[in-house]
Amino acid sequence: MLKPLLAAAAFLPALAHGQAERFYPDDLGQNGRATLSPGFSPDGSEMFFTQSDCRTVVRCPQQLFRTQRRGSGWSRPELVAVTAGDRVDWPLYTPDGGSLLFSWRRQRPRHEGRGVVDDFDLYRWRLDGTEEPEPLDQADINRVRGGKIARLRYVHNESSASLTEEGDLYFFTERLDEGSGERDVFVARSDGQGGFLEAEPLPAPINTSAREDNPWVSADGNTMLLSIDGRLGARRGDLFVFRRKNGKWTEPQSLGPAVNTAYAEFAGRITPDGKSLVFTSSRPVEEGEEPILQVWQVPLADIPALAFLAD
Repeated sequence: MLKPLLAAAAFLPALAHGQAERFYPDDLGQNGRATLSPGFSPDGSEMFFTQSDCRTVVRCPQQLFRTQRRGSGWSRPELVAVTAGDRVDWPLYTPDGGSLLFSWRRQRPRHEGRGVVDDFDLYRWRLDGTEEPEPLDQADINRVRGGKIARLRYVHNESSASLTEEGDLYFFTERLDEGSGERDVFVARSDGQGGFLEAEPLPAPINTSAREDNPWVSADGNTMLLSIDGRLGARRGDLFVFRRKNGKWTEPQSLGPAVNTAYAEFAGRITPDGKSLVFTSSRPVEEGEEPILQVWQVPLADIPALAFLAD
């Protein structure tokens, strides 16, 4: 169960039953810009998200923005200076709200002479401003994407990090020597001293020969939202939920037609008040328009597979 942390009114405006709507398109400046799922502070007062200056992240790599809750909406997003100029993916807060985890395509000294083109690594940034973002290189979390694999699919890109209250770090990547398919979910479990044990792929039913990516794991470590492509009828990517019971993950449940479409749906998050799902979809904003990555929202009450979160 997720415990709502906002005692005020609903975190999101009222939505029509059974209808997905874009998440604050005007406040976030989504129109005409590829925009990806935000990471919310535990109290819901702030969020970080990434956005491109145009309709595709290929032509205009997305950068990191920060915004605060203002009444019924959000403040004007501010570009995060520390990461400006480099592509950033999938920011998520740590459960204590003190740090931000994100994937960052930054040139690093260890890339020199290794034929690196694009290499996403996981970083932790303490939000009190006392230090620069720190790469999570320990425990075989970040690997160099260079040489023969420099342009091979998603090999050795690390992304979508979720940290639990127990200190376990979940993320996705692709590795040729580990895992079951092209993209898989890995976990670096807590070593009990603030660090991590060596990262390892999760077994089935999480990872299979299909593609599994963009995990979001609840702070208590018992709920995972995951995008799946190539199994369970999913084509292009659909959102599913897994539950952990007695230390094992259950079989996936589709989030159903209120969320999943013929387009790609991924990077789902539950809002801090526990009432809504926020996710990224490539669906067109208006009928007849070209698809564009935008952030969408659906009330949990309209998603039967997530009814257990309200118990």
